[in-house]
Amino acid sequence: MDTLLIIAIIGVAIFVGIASKKFYAKPYILNFGIAALMLLLVLQSLIMQPITVLGYIAIAVCSIAFVFQVVIGYRNWKSQEYTKV
Repeated sequence: MDTLLIIAIIGVAIFVGIASKKFYAKPYILNFGIAALMLLLVLQSLIMQPITVLGYIAIAVCSIAFVFQVVIGYRNWKSQEYTKV
């Protein structure tokens, strides 16, 4: 499980890096990719034993960033839909 999670984090990070250049016209893809990365980092921090103060800070910051990225991604996605019509 640990190794799979680390591979997923690396894979999503590579996707976010590529998406930042390739999907410039579709920023919601990048927002949702960053949100997925934040969620995976929260899961990784929760798996660490024992969780230190730095771990709790990482969980809090990544959780807040996850929520912001999902909201921003949803707004970007909806605004792209309205401009198409």
